[in-house]
Amino acid sequence: MRFVLFDDFKPGVIRDDKVFDISGLLRGVEPGNPRAVVRAIIAAADSIGGKLDSLKDVPVASVRLRQPVPDPVQLLCAAKNYKDGRETPKADFFLKAPGTIIGPGDTVELPPVEARVFHAEPELAFVIGEVADNVKAADAMKYVFGYTCFLDVSARGVSPTFYIHKSYVTFGPMGPAIVTADEVPDPHNLRVRMWVDDDLRQDFNTGEMANRIDKLIEVASSVCPLQPGDVFPTGTHHIGLGPVQDGETLTIEIERVGRLSVKVRDPLRRTWDRSVRNTAIPKPQPA
Repeated sequence: MRFVLFDDFKPGVIRDDKVFDISGLLRGVEPGNPRAVVRAIIAAADSIGGKLDSLKDVPVASVRLRQPVPDPVQLLCAAKNYKDGRETPKADFFLKAPGTIIGPGDTVELPPVEARVFHAEPELAFVIGEVADNVKAADAMKYVFGYTCFLDVSARGVSPTFYIHKSYVTFGPMGPAIVTADEVPDPHNLRVRMWVDDDLRQDFNTGEMANRIDKLIEVASSVCPLQPGDVFPTGTHHIGLGPVQDGETLTIEIERVGRLSVKVRDPLRRTWDRSVRNTAIPKPQPA
């Protein structure tokens, strides 16, 4: 199933271009508490599928889809997790502020900081379905509830720490849905693409991860218990990475998972050479 939050963060399921409002199936959920709503969806997911035909539905095009996990306890991003010609890294993570998360059709706002360049990295993210504490890799995949698309936006050169240069408000586009794990037979064989306007910037397969999802869960859960609704972007292949700037549209598409587009706005209207790719850090050009 494809679980979404829509309009004023009402819970729903997308099927055949329609959204079914499942609010009535989630008992005892405090209104206005998105973390509780997501956890209630996870807890009730197995019982919801057979009840959809009795629920009201509306066309997807008639609603505003929101970020499917607005307030995770942890937004824990895998660091340098792709085999792109550099030394294969050990599994490691950085925390990105949950307040960065925005949804489909929203706008990434580039802050007025002295960044050398702004990047957006397309990533498959997985969502934890139950408490995972010291889980071994062999058992790890059963803790994955589902998958979603994620863009990890960065202000390069602002700080030597991951947290600061990746945690500005709006720097975490996510969505459009959580696709349950049963809909994705092999998360390590998915095509990931990102366009900036009509320019295809990145095109890679999740099979190139240096550390697979089961290993990421093993390492992360050995440090701190993982909670239902925690979100884990799995990293990106850096080949093709280039600058993003004012007025552009960023689109990520992941096979079986979905397609997400957001706008970019920069009040300072800074520009960079769009021809610069890979991991080079270009200097900004005069507007």
